[in-house]
Amino acid sequence: MERNSYDWLDLFSGGVPTAPFFFSYTLDGLEQIYLAQSDKPGSSQLNELCVIGLVSYFEAFCKDHFASIINIEPSILRNLSKNGQDISIDPVQVLELGNALSYSIGFMIAEKYDFGTAQKINALYRALILISPFSKDEMQIYGDLLRDRNLLVHHRGTYTSSYITQNKSILLSGKDRPFFDSLVISKTYVDKQFNFIKEVSRKMLKASHAALIKYLDKNEIQLPEWKQKAVDSFLDEK
Repeated sequence: MERNSYDWLDLFSGGVPTAPFFFSYTLDGLEQIYLAQSDKPGSSQLNELCVIGLVSYFEAFCKDHFASIINIEPSILRNLSKNGQDISIDPVQVLELGNALSYSIGFMIAEKYDFGTAQKINALYRALILISPFSKDEMQIYGDLLRDRNLLVHHRGTYTSSYITQNKSILLSGKDRPFFDSLVISKTYVDKQFNFIKEVSRKMLKASHAALIKYLDKNEIQLPEWKQKAVDSFLDEK
C-alpha cells in the first residue's frame, strides 16, 4: 500500500531523522552542558562523563543510520547477504511488526550487529553500501578513544598494566604506575574528541548519501517522494 509523505519519519529510529537529531540535539546538547560547566568545580568528572556519552551516542548514531538506509531501500539487503553478513530474522518478530516490516526491517537487521569498533563499523558499511567511514588513521584515533572510554567505564580511569603497555606516551610521562596513576581528561582532550566525532559523522553521512544514490541509479530504482525526503535528510544537520 502506498504510504503518505508525512510517514517518512517512520524510517528513522524514534521517528526523528538521524543526522539533525545527532548533530543539533545529541552533540550540541552534550557540548552545551560540558561548556557550561567546564570551569566549575567537578568539571574533571564532567569531562569523563562527556567522553563516555560521546562514544555511546556515536555508536547509536552509526547503528541508527545503518538501519535507516535499509528501511529506505530494503533491496540493499542483498549486498549484506552477498558479503557474508547474517540477515536472518526471527519470524515471531516479523509477525509482531506486521505491515510495519516494510519500512522498519532495518531496525531488526541492525539490532543483530556490533558497531562497537571502527573495524566493525567499516566492515558493516562496506558490506551494505560499499563505503568505509574510517580511514586508517581515523581507525587508530577512534581505537584510542575507545580505549580511554573503556578505562573510564571499567576502571574509573585508573591505569591498568595493559592500558599502559598499549600507550607509549604514558611511559614517557613518568606517571605510569598501574593501579595508582589515572587518566586525566582535559578540556583540550574533550574538544578534540568532539571535533573528531563530528568530522567522521559528516563524512559517513555524505559518503552513504552518494553511495545510496549510486545504488538506486545502478538498479534503476525510483524512490517515492516520501522516501526521497528521508535520503535528503542525510545532509541536513538542523
